[in-house]
Amino acid sequence: MDLKTAFALTIKEIRKEKKLSQDQVANRCFSQTVIIGRLETAQREPKISTIFKIANALEVPPDYLVKKVAEKVNSEVQE
Repeated sequence: MDLKTAFALTIKEIRKEKKLSQDQVANRCFSQTVIIGRLETAQREPKISTIFKIANALEVPPDYLVKKVAEKVNSEVQE
């Protein structure tokens, strides 16, 4: 799995766990809902600053978010 796809799946999973809509995350990031949607469908690759904003919006530390993405990438490599 590539990083962009792993990031997309990770933020979508965390967002759903937190019972947040894309619109709520976008508002917390001072962003547009369409951008969150594109990130969640791997149509767009996030900038570092976006990763920090999304982590804040999802109420998780940025390193937690990055760790979850790395786990997805590494789990596919090991299979």
